[in-house]
Amino acid sequence: MFRKLRIKYFTSFSANYTSRVAVDPNLKESFDTKVFKPRKHPGTTRIKVAAIPPDIQTAIKLILDDAGAKALYQESINLSNYIRSRHLPPEEGEIDEKAQKYHDAISKKVYSKINRKLTEDEQQFCETKVKNKVFSALKKNVYRWGNIAYDKPTSLQYLMSRAAPEYAVIVRVLDEISKFNPDYKPRSFFDFGSGVGTGTWAINHYWKKYIFEYFCVDTSPNMHELARLILCQGKDNVEMPLKGYFQRQFLPASTDMKYSIVLSAYSLFELPSMQSRLETIQKLWNKTEDYLIIIEHGSNAGFRIVNEAREFVLNLEGKKHQKGYAFSPCPNDNVCPRYLEHETPCNFLMKYESLPYPSKTEVFADLFSYVILKKGPRPLDDPQWPRIVRAPIVRSKHTICRLCTAQGELKEIIFSKAKYDQVTYRCARSCNWGDLLPVK
Repeated sequence: MFRKLRIKYFTSFSANYTSRVAVDPNLKESFDTKVFKPRKHPGTTRIKVAAIPPDIQTAIKLILDDAGAKALYQESINLSNYIRSRHLPPEEGEIDEKAQKYHDAISKKVYSKINRKLTEDEQQFCETKVKNKVFSALKKNVYRWGNIAYDKPTSLQYLMSRAAPEYAVIVRVLDEISKFNPDYKPRSFFDFGSGVGTGTWAINHYWKKYIFEYFCVDTSPNMHELARLILCQGKDNVEMPLKGYFQRQFLPASTDMKYSIVLSAYSLFELPSMQSRLETIQKLWNKTEDYLIIIEHGSNAGFRIVNEAREFVLNLEGKKHQKGYAFSPCPNDNVCPRYLEHETPCNFLMKYESLPYPSKTEVFADLFSYVILKKGPRPLDDPQWPRIVRAPIVRSKHTICRLCTAQGELKEIIFSKAKYDQVTYRCARSCNWGDLLPVK
């Protein structure tokens, strides 16, 4: 289904190409007049560390105290570790294929030791022995996937351990839209797999006064209850402060209603197959008016889901499917070069402040993979600056940047003080993992 291409993991610029790498000419005057400084150039990530808003924190603490959730703290850590380490569910036929391979190998080993004709009872005994060994091998080597049932205790555990990092990541991703489309005023928000409401908190950080409808879908009634309770400051039987706030357990069948921003954050892992994930992505894209955002953990499996969605949307064909492009983090719509390597995921790091529960606040970091897909063609004036896809290596008088470029290639460039102009060199030296480097 996906396009195939051979590409080297990191290639170097040729000498001729290197001489042409410099700060975007459109920004030269802004740097010359000190509108921009290299340390804070327009490609830098504005959100360095994020914390859940104080009023939300107060509501969460009240809810957790009332539920006696301190006793669930260790279980919440275990749940978070389990969620981060999950693999994708095996596809139809994968287990049968593995079972056949084990059966062939084990049968060969068992029967190679026998050099005479077996009786019917002996044959049956050997086959039973092979089947038992195959079953044991499958038990050890096949991932037993299952979606998580979010009952009340599990939902509280999720709130304790996952709300802070998820909110931080969503705020960081939404900031890409806010920064590069500053005049944008979304009117509606659709959150698929809304959980405890982190998407709503994050969208309100930027556009609360413009959103007139929040449509939240989650299969767990306990998650919905927690989300509502948090927005109501932890108090029962009070009026919902957000107007036009709706909750549903399933995706609506109607395809007429569209939403400015559609978000699926850490939700596609709960679907049992690639087919169900792609069917869901199709429905979410159909409901998207402007931006579709997919976020997953920064593991190989999480990145695979994000890339799966990206490739699916970018390759939609037919008049009934509106085309789109990769708004962020990709500076191109080509097949992802990192996906083709099958070695390391395209992911980014976000720092966040933990909830002050049950102990004091600490700063941690979370890896995530994401894509923002925007309806319509890529603008002709899109600068398509390369993205820093790994932490730059800063050394004396030179910096090594690993980039994903507008040509759909991974490049490694050594920016040295001797070979580059001061602005270009200092911009590269000031970059962090996840930033755009404003060069052409």
